[in-house]
Amino acid sequence: MQRDDDLQYYYRRAETELERAQTAADPAAVKAHYLLAGYYLDRVYNQEGLARRAH
Repeated sequence: MQRDDDLQYYYRRAETELERAQTAADPAAVKAHYLLAGYYLDRVYNQEGLARRAH
C-alpha cells in the first residue's frame, strides 16, 4: 500500500501535468502532459480503491 506522502506527491504531479497541458502550444506536448497526468492519477486512485477493497 502507498504511503500518504507518495499519494500526495502523485496528486501534485498530476495537477502540474494538467496545468502544463493547458498551457502547451504543441498538440503532441498537450497529449503527453495529459497522458502523464492520467498515469499519476491512476497511482492515486487505483491504490485507494485497492486499499478499500482489502478492508
